[in-house]
Amino acid sequence: MQDNTTFEAAAATTTLEDTAPVEGAAPAVQAFAATAAVAAGCQIYPPTTFQVCGAIRDKYNQMGGPTSFLLFPKSNELTNPGNTGKRTEFIGGNIYWSAATGAHPVAHEFLFKWGDHGYETGFLKYPKTDEIVLSDGISRRQEFQGGHIYWSPATGAHSIQGLIYDKWKALGAETGVLKFPTSDEIVAPDGKGRFTTFQGGAIYWHPNTGAHPVYGPLYLFWAHFGYEAGSFGYPTADPVYTGDNVSQQFQRGTLRLWDGNLEGYQPVDSDEIADAETDPHPPYSAFLDFAGYASVADPDGTKREQNRNSAEAIATYFHNEDRPTALELWTHLYRHTGNPVTVSEITLDSWMDDATNGYGEANRLAPAVIRAANRDRAVAEAIQRADQRNGPYKAIVTTPEWLPTAGIQNDHVQSLGRYQMAATTVVVARPGPAGQHPIKLVQQAHIQDVYDFARGSSEGSAAQAAAGIAVDGFELGIAKWFQVTGSGSKIAWSGLR
Repeated sequence: MQDNTTFEAAAATTTLEDTAPVEGAAPAVQAFAATAAVAAGCQIYPPTTFQVCGAIRDKYNQMGGPTSFLLFPKSNELTNPGNTGKRTEFIGGNIYWSAATGAHPVAHEFLFKWGDHGYETGFLKYPKTDEIVLSDGISRRQEFQGGHIYWSPATGAHSIQGLIYDKWKALGAETGVLKFPTSDEIVAPDGKGRFTTFQGGAIYWHPNTGAHPVYGPLYLFWAHFGYEAGSFGYPTADPVYTGDNVSQQFQRGTLRLWDGNLEGYQPVDSDEIADAETDPHPPYSAFLDFAGYASVADPDGTKREQNRNSAEAIATYFHNEDRPTALELWTHLYRHTGNPVTVSEITLDSWMDDATNGYGEANRLAPAVIRAANRDRAVAEAIQRADQRNGPYKAIVTTPEWLPTAGIQNDHVQSLGRYQMAATTVVVARPGPAGQHPIKLVQQAHIQDVYDFARGSSEGSAAQAAAGIAVDGFELGIAKWFQVTGSGSKIAWSGLR
């Protein structure tokens, strides 16, 4: 490599007076030739006068010189801090060289991310490779002495290193379940642990537990309880699969997706059940589809007037039939706000007592059946673990996803028809003989739906015609879909089981 101090000394002695002009050349060309004395092992790339030297020059030429993405040089060769290596800066990025790694370009988002960590003086140190195109043909990675940087269009550039990288690589890296990183390594709030987030989950490391991934429904469940700072603590093992079921051990308990239930178990010292423990798992999520909204032209307003008149007839029908929830939601639809609506606790409690499979559809479980199964599962699991431990044990059992269901009551059906439900039960059990286990239980049911419509039959009652009217209003831009959510009251019980 050419030492820049040698180059600078040589340049200082090269002037217009002691350099012979190019015979017959124009003044500007003569000036360029006079200042372009090239040191040994270096090369210039007109119209610039910067010299690119040694291994950096060889790499630059190999890449195509000024025709590469680096374009033209914008500096002479520079010595890096601590005299650890060299670099030359170009319009499109830089080339860095060290004796241990050779010369490699670092550009664009890779250069920015590397710079965030202190360039070669940071923990990543010098690049060991050029950018490497990944299997999707678009995304890229670059390897450094102290770690790696990965980039994809969806996630940008993020660094990953150490035991978290080793675990991620063992899981298939970006082609595995976690996909691309969405963060650099982050110090956990306790100042001891570390974690990196990914498109599909996260990997957490702690000096006492090692590095372990958390992903899928277990990750969402664990997140609700405070991640590593919550009641379950850090993961102490990777997920273990048994067919479609999966379980994972944490410092203070176990999480698992088992027989269609999302469950958490932990030894406890008291019967305390926190309010948030019965929240919906997974949380509410909007899934609104506005395709077709305001897609129908109505230059003279005739269609809008007709639709509003029809909508008013539907509202009158709900009023006359004493269906207050249906009336409230229908009226909100035509207020055109799109804001979510929460069904009252009292209304939802009455719906949750419905033991019928609405519309006679076997694949849509009755709300009361879902709640009972959820409760019984939690009680049985808490008792089993309390006896095994010979001490109090808490079980949290919830539906792993929103389950489609429907009721038979008129206001219920005409308000939401088919909707989605989740139930969560928390039980603390103490050991004892059969039928004599002290139990404390809290359960809560939740629903979510999107108040939208599809065209169907317009024959029959005004309620049957509502779907077509709502779709017309939506396409005219005077009715707007919205999300409906609701949580029932907390059902508390204590006794012996």
